[in-house]
Amino acid sequence: MLRSRVPATVPVQEPDPRFHETLSEALAAQVPKDDAICYCLKGDMDHEGHFATSFLVVTDKSVIGLGEGQESVRVALADIDSAKNVELFGGGRIMVKTAQGMMTLVCYSRDLIPEFAAGARIIEDLVNDREIILPTLDGPAYSKSGVPLPERGAQSPTDVPRMEIIKRLYEIVQPYRGRLILMTIAMLVTVIAQMSIPLITKFIVDEVLNEGDLALVNTTEATRSLGFLCSLIAGAYVLIGIGRVFGNSITAWLSGRVTADLRERLHNQMQRLTMNYHGKRESGELISRVMNDTAELKQFLVEGVPYLFINTLSFIAIGAILFWLNPFLALFVFLPVPLLTIGGGWFWKRLVPLFHKRGNRNSVMHSTLGESIRGIKSVKSLTQEERRHQQFTKDNEGFFTVVFRLEKTWIRFAEVMALVIGLGSVAVWYFGGRAILDPTSSFTFGDLIAFIGYMVMFYAPLQWFTAVINWMTHAFASAERILHILDQNPEQYEDPDAITLPKIEGSICFEDVRFSYDRGKEVIKGISVVIKPGEMIGLVGKSGAGKSTIINLCCRFYDVDSGTIKVDGHDLRTIKLTQWRENIGIVMQDPFLFNASILDNISYGRPKASFEDIVRAARAAEAHEFILGKEEGYDTLVGESGSNLSGGEKQRLAIARAILNDPPILILDEATSAVDSETEKAIQAAIANLVKGRTTLAIAHRLATLRNANRLLVIDDGQIIEMGTHEELMAKEDGHFAKLVRIQAENNRHKAYSMD
Repeated sequence: MLRSRVPATVPVQEPDPRFHETLSEALAAQVPKDDAICYCLKGDMDHEGHFATSFLVVTDKSVIGLGEGQESVRVALADIDSAKNVELFGGGRIMVKTAQGMMTLVCYSRDLIPEFAAGARIIEDLVNDREIILPTLDGPAYSKSGVPLPERGAQSPTDVPRMEIIKRLYEIVQPYRGRLILMTIAMLVTVIAQMSIPLITKFIVDEVLNEGDLALVNTTEATRSLGFLCSLIAGAYVLIGIGRVFGNSITAWLSGRVTADLRERLHNQMQRLTMNYHGKRESGELISRVMNDTAELKQFLVEGVPYLFINTLSFIAIGAILFWLNPFLALFVFLPVPLLTIGGGWFWKRLVPLFHKRGNRNSVMHSTLGESIRGIKSVKSLTQEERRHQQFTKDNEGFFTVVFRLEKTWIRFAEVMALVIGLGSVAVWYFGGRAILDPTSSFTFGDLIAFIGYMVMFYAPLQWFTAVINWMTHAFASAERILHILDQNPEQYEDPDAITLPKIEGSICFEDVRFSYDRGKEVIKGISVVIKPGEMIGLVGKSGAGKSTIINLCCRFYDVDSGTIKVDGHDLRTIKLTQWRENIGIVMQDPFLFNASILDNISYGRPKASFEDIVRAARAAEAHEFILGKEEGYDTLVGESGSNLSGGEKQRLAIARAILNDPPILILDEATSAVDSETEKAIQAAIANLVKGRTTLAIAHRLATLRNANRLLVIDDGQIIEMGTHEELMAKEDGHFAKLVRIQAENNRHKAYSMD
């Protein structure tokens, strides 16, 4: 029986349907009746590289590649030596190795790399008699209609759920519903006041001016009536002004408050999203979400929502009044409405993808601009200013092209609506004028004046709806991107099922740990090792061997695919995340410093630490002397990312920060890579005192610096191939570690020779 390995302490998720696609009857008939289908993955290319439906079927006895209009390929599990996911320029293929050589089972486009990388792992696990590992995949690459998505798991631009987004936005505004009610009342007063003006005008024309008989204008009664009715109109305008000022003021506060809340929630969410999420996105893209998309949404909330509410009410009320004044003429006014509604829906579908594309191009341009500014030193040192400018120009032109297409589409829509509305107005004037000229008609000149006034007010919302489609499309595209981030699953810092240990001693145990990043390629392949409390372990291996990944797993920046990492006998995934990370001190190869003072950077993990403790940590990291050499000492600003400090100074501040936290577990990832030999010697002495009584995992570029480690783990291709002390591993002349030391020594001699 095939099983998926899931630790008992980790919640079981629903099976991903992408591992269990359904075959058509014709394709299912090609699977032997004795084979029980366990997994079925759907592809999108045939063996010739053309787009076509294909399937990778894994049964309890064999692996089968199926496709519409192509021969099936079936290989018994017993005949497979290994499986391989081969990535090509435009896609990839699943291949298995047998005694007869390599065989291709199924092909797919690049959109499906994660799914089929997982498929290759399923076959590998079966061949090696391991329990099946089903990695958590990102969202699908295609929408339900088969349209490629701009981002895996995102909403299709053609299927933006407008009502769902409105509902979500209303939920965000809910805490301020008192102000929302006041804003609604102000808008209702404004609408009622606006509706009264044409009706009062009708009474002035018919009752006071008596359908144009100017002889009666000078009478006292007519003058009194005219003054009263004009005062009503003036009062209506005063109410309109007060209502708009009051309502718009509340709207401005609400929109600003909601935008600020959204930015806070986005920032908070981004801080808590997994490293896997951040690793797939440019910083400029995420900054654009926080700043640009919330600004787009604010514009709609300020300018769009109030007018949407007012004009919707006006549209309904005016339509009823027009029908009451003259049903026949009202039909000519209503005639453009279905055309505008249908046309608006059609243009909406055209505009939404363009707005999404505009947002994506804007994010790309932000990323390019950010790289140009952050990497200005590299650009100048390599004299690539022109090349960088050309890259930005290319991205800028791409943004311009999308914006122009969008504006051109919008202009066409607006002008078509204006033409339809103009023709409706002509019909009203013609038939209304004929009704007045007809002596048998009861339709008065005042009725026509009122009707024309209401018609203008009726068409104003319709014309405005063309603008609101623009605003809404902008806002909904931005809101969809914002909600996509807010809907991501954050790390569980406060998992109610997590345990808090009384004290972390520092025992770390890897039990058959396997791990892969997003594409499903195994980076760590079955590592098992026990690290005792207080033991210093050195991780050795070439670049890409998996050393930093082991560190990431220890810090729980990522969770293992299978196997277990235990801390003091407890599964790491069951320990409260906050407690675990508070008990780890990390010094990375490229330490990050905040644009604050040296004191603030050292005490970042312990903001309430005393000055004496900060100085003690700085002394231990051999940083105190260079800090005192600065003009402002510990109050010196380090600049953006520590730009005012040298590489060695930044490294020592990072070490001081880790020392101040006084953790039972230390992670040193190339902690001395950016210092000179003299400083390194001093830091090594400080680290030697620091690691006493602490569990330490260290990666070092210079292998000799790990001489004092209790044990060295030699990592190659995600596996531990050697283990022992420095002396034990050097005694193995043909060993991997001994070869690495000899190669490094030879390189150092060449460098020394070239310097002479």
